[in-house]
Amino acid sequence: MSHQVTASNKLPFALLSMETLALEPELWTRTSITDPTWKKVSSWQGGSMGTPTTTELKTNNYNMESPYISDSTSLMLTGANTNIVEIKKDAGAVTYSSTSPKILIEENWGWDIMAYVSLRFDAQKNQGEQRKNGEHGVIYLTGAGEASRSKSAFGTDFFEMPNDRYFTFTTNTNMYFSIEGNSTAAIHMMQNDKLVKVENRILEGFASHGGRYALSANQNNLYPSGITTLLINDGFSESTAKIQFNHNTENKTVKISITAHTAEVCELRESEIAFAL
Repeated sequence: MSHQVTASNKLPFALLSMETLALEPELWTRTSITDPTWKKVSSWQGGSMGTPTTTELKTNNYNMESPYISDSTSLMLTGANTNIVEIKKDAGAVTYSSTSPKILIEENWGWDIMAYVSLRFDAQKNQGEQRKNGEHGVIYLTGAGEASRSKSAFGTDFFEMPNDRYFTFTTNTNMYFSIEGNSTAAIHMMQNDKLVKVENRILEGFASHGGRYALSANQNNLYPSGITTLLINDGFSESTAKIQFNHNTENKTVKISITAHTAEVCELRESEIAFAL
C-alpha cells in the first residue's frame, strides 16, 4: 500500500487514522487548522482531523516557530501493532517511506502546488478536498486536496496587465515582504475596502490562495511609476524571490517579471504569483 514521497523539509504532514496511536518520537501539531500555535503530542486521537504536523520546529528569522525537519528519524505509530514511517533528510528535502502494508503515503496538492504529505494509517480515507474562506478574500486548503498532481504547466516568468489590476498569491508557506529600489512603494492588501500596508502573509491551513494586493495605498493609483522590486522570503532565507513591477504610466500597464528565485515553485499565472516550497 505504501510508497515514498519526497517534499520540502519545511512542508508539514498530516496523520490520518481511525485508531488511536501512540507516537514515538513526540510530534508537533497545530492546535487548529487556522491557529499558528503548536503543541507537542505523544498520541494521536483516532478519527481526528489531520492538522499540520511535523517532527521538529525551528524559530525563523522573524521569531516565529515553523516546521523545519533538520534530521532523519523513524516515526513509530503504535496501535494494536507498531508501524514505522522512515523520514530521511537530504539537504532541503525529506523522503517519507514505509514498508508497512497499513500505511499509505501520499502527496496532497492544491492550486497546482504541493500542500502537504499525508500519512494514512490502515487505509483511512481522505474526506475530499476541504477549503475554508478566510479573511480578506483568502481561501485556505484545510484538508485532503488532490493526490499526485504535477506542477502547473501554464505558469510564466512575466505578465503584462492594466495598471488598475491587483495582484494575488498562491503559496504553501509563510511569506515575508520587503521592497527594493523604490522608496515610495510598499506592499498593501485590500482589507475591509481599504489598502492596508502588510509585511507578511502568515499561512493558515496547508496552502492558501487569493487576496488583493497593490504597491501603494491609493486605490486610484495602485503602483508607483517606474520599476519596483518586491522581495519574498520564506522566513529562513532559503526560498526567496525577486518580483519586478514595471509601471508604464503612459500606456497604463504594469509588467510583472520574476527576475530571480530559489523556491521550488515561483511563477506567474497572469496576475497571480505562485510561490511554494
